Amino acid sequence: MASTIVHGACFGCGRTKNLRWNHSRGRGECRACRAQRASPETCTGCGRRRRVNARTTDGGAVCVTCYARTRTSEDACDDCGVVGPLATRAGGKSGLSARSLCASCYRNPHRPCGVCGRLRRVALKATATSPDVCPTCYQAPVIDCSICGQQALGRRTTNNGRPRCFGCQAAQQIDAALTGPDGLIRPELKPVRDALTELERPRSLLSNWRNLPSLHLLADIAAGRVELTHAALDARAQVFSVTYLRAMLVAAGALPSRDENAVRLHRYTSEVVAVVADPELRGVLGRYARWHVVGRVKTDRHGHITAHAAARCRGEIQAARSFLDHLTAHGHGLDDCPQAHVDAWVSIDRNRRLVFLRWLSHGGYLNGCRLPEPVRQKDPGHDTEPDAQLGLARRLLHDPGSASIEDRAAACLILLYAQPTTKIAALTTGDIEVRDTGTYLRLGPEPLLLIPPLDALVAALPVAKPFGTASTLADARWLFTGKNAGTHLHPASLTRRMNLLGITTRTSRNTALLHLAATTPPAVFASLVGIHITTATRWAELSSAAWNSYAALRRS
Repeated sequence: MASTIVHGACFGCGRTKNLRWNHSRGRGECRACRAQRASPETCTGCGRRRRVNARTTDGGAVCVTCYARTRTSEDACDDCGVVGPLATRAGGKSGLSARSLCASCYRNPHRPCGVCGRLRRVALKATATSPDVCPTCYQAPVIDCSICGQQALGRRTTNNGRPRCFGCQAAQQIDAALTGPDGLIRPELKPVRDALTELERPRSLLSNWRNLPSLHLLADIAAGRVELTHAALDARAQVFSVTYLRAMLVAAGALPSRDENAVRLHRYTSEVVAVVADPELRGVLGRYARWHVVGRVKTDRHGHITAHAAARCRGEIQAARSFLDHLTAHGHGLDDCPQAHVDAWVSIDRNRRLVFLRWLSHGGYLNGCRLPEPVRQKDPGHDTEPDAQLGLARRLLHDPGSASIEDRAAACLILLYAQPTTKIAALTTGDIEVRDTGTYLRLGPEPLLLIPPLDALVAALPVAKPFGTASTLADARWLFTGKNAGTHLHPASLTRRMNLLGITTRTSRNTALLHLAATTPPAVFASLVGIHITTATRWAELSSAAWNSYAALRRS
């Protein structure tokens, strides 16, 4: 035998690695040094200068790629019967293989990993001195970092031949990306740097570094190629990477906070108005959108426009624009609009489209046109069976395995207290009040005493997010933390999670409101769950509950 595989110090680079020991020369050499020492030749197959893997009958060089593509075999796979190169042979190495298999049929053995103990695919087979190693432990062993001195996952030879953990690798890469032309990190970006280096899974950041547009944009900001302003970010396409980076910069204090839903709504309004060609119609749509729709939209208790309110405004603006496009397509204006066109356009969605038409009529337009009366709204649907809804709420309350703490708490607030997802997502720690009599949650003017064990679920919020900068830059006041740093959970995401639990938010809320109206006076449950007294009275009428004598009973 001319050479043997041993573990020691390479005579070429000096690093401790697996070596091919040459007995005739009395020294060992690692694979990297052998590759550097081997002189490349021109491959007869592809014509590129590469390392020689084999030679033709006349001595021509064949690279590893061409050799793997052209080599043939007369052996047949025991599974599929295809004649070709085999990945393992019967009675092969160590006599462990029981069949001859091709690469398509061969499957790596699954055995307990000698490092982590999990039943995984074997990446490094056991030897007389080492156990089986799975791919994760083989690529990321636990090492003593030569920089921070801690025992952590990392690489053995990334710091000039010395081990370095993934946390230190990520920190050095982040520092290099955020260092400006002057060799320093801007003071406003230092909190962002600290948040990125404190991630619990730095290996994920290293693996996805080249595929994260938000990090590339952050590097451009650090280098001065992009200004650190909201306006510079607004000039880019509002994709997820831009919104994610904006939230991270706001949470770190590098950018001032603002109402994102309001900004998006104003941007949408400007874009819709700008595409109207006729100057008169453009002015009419601009006044309606900016003053009647956006100017009168209500904000939540935090002073922000909710996502649902912004979506409703966009729908009203789009409906107004479609009516103006309808008139333009038929060669009419607002002063000579025929009655037939109004009737045809309103017939599709009468109540929603009448809003814009009534505004036009009050402004002196649509002279001679008679607007139809709005359709009386139907009673709200409450198709959910009350007993089934209470059974689902009981299971979510008492079964820890039914869902996460967040989903269980949110679902019970919908099923029992008729709360909309918009309000649930925006709840804060300031809404919780602990007294001697129990835990109270402020959903309306009066705090609501939570029933056990819902009080324990709500008290356990917020649950820290295990991923991304949302885990390090989270705003501690939100009970339902969002994916973006410093934000609360989006109501649409919460609705989708409720749907996975079998909860249709609108019908479940209506069922809960019907139950509350039938068992509680309107003035009481209106102040507790946070709805208007008129709405509570309507639900009491719908439930056929008579509470006319309640005030007299209170006085007596």
